[in-house]
Amino acid sequence: MKAFTAPRRKVRLDVLIPSSFSREASSPRDKMLRLGMLARFLAAARVEALIIYHEDLERPDRRNAEFIKLVMDYLNTAPYLRKRLYELRAELRYAGLLPPLNIPTHPERASLDYPHFREGLVISSGSKSVVEAGLEKPLRLRRRLAKGSRVVLRIEPREDGKVGVVARSKRSVEVYPGFRTAIVEERLSEIVGGYDLRIATSRRGADIREILPALKEACTGKERICVAFGASREGLYEIAERQGFKLEDHFDYILNMMPLQGVRTIRTEEAVAYTLAILNLILD
Repeated sequence: MKAFTAPRRKVRLDVLIPSSFSREASSPRDKMLRLGMLARFLAAARVEALIIYHEDLERPDRRNAEFIKLVMDYLNTAPYLRKRLYELRAELRYAGLLPPLNIPTHPERASLDYPHFREGLVISSGSKSVVEAGLEKPLRLRRRLAKGSRVVLRIEPREDGKVGVVARSKRSVEVYPGFRTAIVEERLSEIVGGYDLRIATSRRGADIREILPALKEACTGKERICVAFGASREGLYEIAERQGFKLEDHFDYILNMMPLQGVRTIRTEEAVAYTLAILNLILD
């Protein structure tokens, strides 16, 4: 059997969304479904990190931000590890509605008889480490790993009937291991300061059809790229004005990724999907 693999990007691609995302959902079920679709779009495009920023710094929606992070972290955890890492809690009562990410480190089969990657949790550490990896019994590795750490295991069956198991960190493994989620308290202009290329999305931005060749050239050789999205009721121009800076001064490109849109408004998760589909064509 050949396992599903997808290489991680050569360039780091991060997505920034406001902390109010999905707050206007009509019900908890709808909110969970929207978060699940967002996670799928991010994983499909092999995004490295989801950054949650507060559009209103005077009244930051920390509760909603923490909920988004909880759901995203839950989805990026291999299904067989979730019971160990997440106790029963009211916020996850609709978690059954979430779609699986199906990333390379979340294998469908619980077996050691084919080469693949799988996420593991170090449950004991000493001269050897014991790793829970969703198999019939935990694996014992001849190296010391930090207890409670999560690693990616590379499983390689050998011709002699034995199985080789190598543990790697999520940051160093060669396949895409999912994305991490962080909540950042600074102004949006400060958050994007460390990136090599900064892209903002806006209906008032330049038509992507006219900018695409230049954007592709601008992405060449970059190591860290970010793309930012506004809120449902407040676009990035309005958020920048609220936070006291000009969008043009802190972003290299302000782009309309869906020109001539046929709907009155585009949801944030839809904008993420359209944008990442385009960027996927030009990024390594």
